[in-house]
Amino acid sequence: MRDLRKGRRLKSSAKEEVTTAGGETEKQPQLDVLAAYGVLGGTLLAGNLPGLPGIVASPLPYFTLLASSAVYIGSKRGLVNKQVEMISLKQGAAAPVILSVSLFGVYLIQKLDISLETFINGYFFLLESLSGGFSLFVPCSMIGAMMGEKAFFSIDSSWLVESANDNGDDSEPEQLGITPSLLLVTCVAVTLAAFDRFGPGENFTLNNLEACFIVTTWLELLGVNSFRTAVALLSGLLFYDVFWVFGSGEALKVLSQLSKTNAFLPENGSVMADVAMSPMIAAPTKLLFPRDSIEASFKFSLLGLGDILVPGLLVGLLLRFDSKKNDSGEQTYFKSSLGAYGLGLCASFAASFLSGTGQPALLYLVPLTVGSAVAVGLQRAEVKELWNFKIQDKQQL
Repeated sequence: MRDLRKGRRLKSSAKEEVTTAGGETEKQPQLDVLAAYGVLGGTLLAGNLPGLPGIVASPLPYFTLLASSAVYIGSKRGLVNKQVEMISLKQGAAAPVILSVSLFGVYLIQKLDISLETFINGYFFLLESLSGGFSLFVPCSMIGAMMGEKAFFSIDSSWLVESANDNGDDSEPEQLGITPSLLLVTCVAVTLAAFDRFGPGENFTLNNLEACFIVTTWLELLGVNSFRTAVALLSGLLFYDVFWVFGSGEALKVLSQLSKTNAFLPENGSVMADVAMSPMIAAPTKLLFPRDSIEASFKFSLLGLGDILVPGLLVGLLLRFDSKKNDSGEQTYFKSSLGAYGLGLCASFAASFLSGTGQPALLYLVPLTVGSAVAVGLQRAEVKELWNFKIQDKQQL
């Protein structure tokens, strides 16, 4: 174990079998993860059924199933992953400021008509290829193992993946087998990324597939090191979300009155809405679902990836806490938080429908997901243990 950029990288032995709360090991197929992939794929296909865009409530089950499946897959894979980059408390507290600067920077670039299309396409082509490869390799390698596939040859991947022997020394080489499933996944991931970035027109299903790949990959590779960090991160980003959705429009109105120019006024009521709906950011940074509305200039309902990734970090941490607490596979905290996440999406969409305006989803997701963890802790008399829970070594994986 070593510190890296003030975060913490956790490692397990290359030969160790990591047991989850559900009793699976890394060398055993996670059949529930395969089932979640099936739900995700089925939902993507169902979203193309004719007539759905005309049904007002269609985006709710569509987004809920996609987001919940992605969080489930990422959390489960993160539990058995050998390399997990942990977000520290300081990093979590700084996240709202860093994201605010980034968001406003993109907004200014958009307003000043600075073309970044080539850079964005190149960046997301690489990101989508990598995240697609990571995500597709999981189910394909499971299926390949069930079919008894053999590697053509192996290469030393220790330059990319750290390994440790039983004494904690980084000395055992990590071997990557070049299997038919790996070659297939590489070709499919690159092809899908190329179609999404450089293909004719925008396909919302392909966009959503790539967005889910990004979510599952990040949740597999990234985590928070404690419940305190998760609460600090989610609370900070809740205020970030609320300000840039509800407060940024008013703040820029005041600025425009002082500067006597309307150049920086948001067209859709807020900085967040302008950036999300901008054709300049035609990238899988959100889930989309078409809507039949003649009046609307933006023809999609949307759910930002931050509204999936941020609560997903807490859900993944609670799965780790379940793993530490239980050997019976109850996963009480994990299941409760995942259910609370779905309920939060319902509350967000209901508020948006009733108010007729876009809502900061974290306003509903954060209290419900954090609240569900606290409620379970109170019911089991484990609040203090949950609050003090911190991932410090590989045994806590």
